[in-house]
Amino acid sequence: MAEINDNTTVEIPLRNLVALGAGLVMATTAYVTLNTRITQVEQRLEIQDIKVGENANFVREWPLGLRGSLPADLRQDSNIIMLKEKILEINEIEKQVRVIEIDLGRIRSQTETQEQKIETIFEIYNNKLVQVK
Repeated sequence: MAEINDNTTVEIPLRNLVALGAGLVMATTAYVTLNTRITQVEQRLEIQDIKVGENANFVREWPLGLRGSLPADLRQDSNIIMLKEKILEINEIEKQVRVIEIDLGRIRSQTETQEQKIETIFEIYNNKLVQVK
């Protein structure tokens, strides 16, 4: 076997050298591309994990009122509040109507009593007129 030292030479055909360079370029490109794609997939996976965690927290905390309300819920809640206020107004009006009905009943009874008194006075007056004639 030949000894290898500082003066040892190697003969390589030019086409093999070019092929070797092209192979190195292709291997480097493939490595960088794969590395980039793996990094992107890892980042997407981390982002997806964060979103899943946030969604899980939202689903758990939203019904408890810890995450605010959705716009549709705000509209529904405002409608419910408005309807409750209207019900309170209607109840107050019903109370006032009952008071008015009671007052009207008193006035009717007083009017009936006064009409009876007037009729009695009129009958007495008529009877006295008849007696005087």
